[in-house]
Amino acid sequence: MKLRIDIDRTRSIGLSDQITAQVSRMIFEGRIATGMKLPSCRLLARDIGVSINTVIAAYQTLQDEQLITARPRSGFFVRLGPGVHPGLIAQAPAPEKKPARIVQKLNLARRADGIDTIFRPQNWFAQPYPFVCNQINENDFPVAEWRECARLAMNRKDLKIWSSDGHYADSPDLIRQVNQRILPSRGIAADPGSTLITLGSQNGLYLISFLFGGRDRVAAMEDPGYPDARKILTANFGSVRFQPVDAEGLVVDDRLRGVDLVFVTPNRQFPTTVTMSPARRRALLDAAEEHDFYIVEDDYECDVDYRQVPPLSLRAQDDRGRVIYLGSLSKGLSPGLRLGYLNASPDFVAAARDSRGMILRHPPFILQQTAAAFVDLGYYDRLLRRLKRDHEQRWRIANAALADSLPELQVVSEFGGTNFLLTDPQRQLQADALARAALARGIVIEAVAPCYSCRAEGAHRFRIGVSSIGQDRIRPGLALLADLLAERRGAGPYSAPPTGAGLPASATSAASRKKPCTILENGISRNSTITAAR
Repeated sequence: MKLRIDIDRTRSIGLSDQITAQVSRMIFEGRIATGMKLPSCRLLARDIGVSINTVIAAYQTLQDEQLITARPRSGFFVRLGPGVHPGLIAQAPAPEKKPARIVQKLNLARRADGIDTIFRPQNWFAQPYPFVCNQINENDFPVAEWRECARLAMNRKDLKIWSSDGHYADSPDLIRQVNQRILPSRGIAADPGSTLITLGSQNGLYLISFLFGGRDRVAAMEDPGYPDARKILTANFGSVRFQPVDAEGLVVDDRLRGVDLVFVTPNRQFPTTVTMSPARRRALLDAAEEHDFYIVEDDYECDVDYRQVPPLSLRAQDDRGRVIYLGSLSKGLSPGLRLGYLNASPDFVAAARDSRGMILRHPPFILQQTAAAFVDLGYYDRLLRRLKRDHEQRWRIANAALADSLPELQVVSEFGGTNFLLTDPQRQLQADALARAALARGIVIEAVAPCYSCRAEGAHRFRIGVSSIGQDRIRPGLALLADLLAERRGAGPYSAPPTGAGLPASATSAASRKKPCTILENGISRNSTITAAR
């Protein structure tokens, strides 16, 4: 470490005493931690411009005061003196200062503190049965291929590309790969000016809502839907409407009249896994034109969809420029890389690029260049083919195991995905409590109440994912989960029945009922009627 010591040769205090006083103050104030190694006498003398004997004298005094200790052939280290604690010693009484309340200065309209997100333990990967959603198995990551692409990206020829400030631009190589190799598979014909690289879909959604939002603006989203999208929309719009989901996806009706922006996951609805029907897609595009709103399409799980002919994106069917498309490399490559892309009309992309530039200029070029090489060399396509085969096998194993182990629960999961939504039809299951009990046994499942505008609607539902768990652990993990459920039932009622009707418990059922829910408009609660499919 390097010590900041100021030597004043005009003072009457000796140089070694100045060093002693300043080092001891750093120790007392906790700025030098216990056990930390101090600079050598020679190095410190050179840094502050004094003789080595002066530093030796200062260190000897600090040793005599039992503040530091010398270890043979190792150096000098900070130690505790008898009965003292760094940071607590020699604290002179100071006048009481009232800390500033920074939150009083915050724009509360930009906060969404009351909205929960789906809980996932930080160490989920260390658990024996990680049924988490939308993550990868570390064994699936192509380490050797990614390392090769990183080496190629860091060659001397490209040094100027990734080491300099690209202002607001993106890597032309990655834009080209996205436009020529990725978007066409979703039916989207793109030119360079219509694509923006983002730090994942969530970053793209924030840019969009920042540009569209305002106190007088209204957004709409699926209910149930992505909790982080609800936080983003709530922070940027005056009000958010919650539009129900049934067996065909987002319900399209007059409740969309008067909105400015609609967020939707048509390919794989989050969290019900429902795919929006062709008729509903057309109805949504027609409504956007009729009511003059725009659509944000989060093409969730599109890259690993293993159906033989997945439906085209909503953007591919849009002939009026109403759809803003969000995609990412997260589900196929790695969520931690935080690489995504936004595709829309060039005028909107230009505005989004300018807004992104005010925040972060551009995602790191070295990351963009590495990803571009990964796609260009065919590694990405090869990885997706392998993942699709693997995900299909995992889905089939889990689908059969759920029928065997948990027949009393309703299960929703459309073929082509990696997630399952489980519902207790008796409405007695408290999913939050079950998730905690399961985690204690090494099973990670995810309660989905945060996905619902009324938490009670999702209190008896949870989801499992099979994208990150080994095939050999799916059946044993679900069997253990079944044993846990049986134990909790045997002990008596395992929750008080929550109030409120349920939202989609089956992808093939569309019976509806109404339930009053609370919607926040400009921070004020009001009652509204939400139609729920059960």
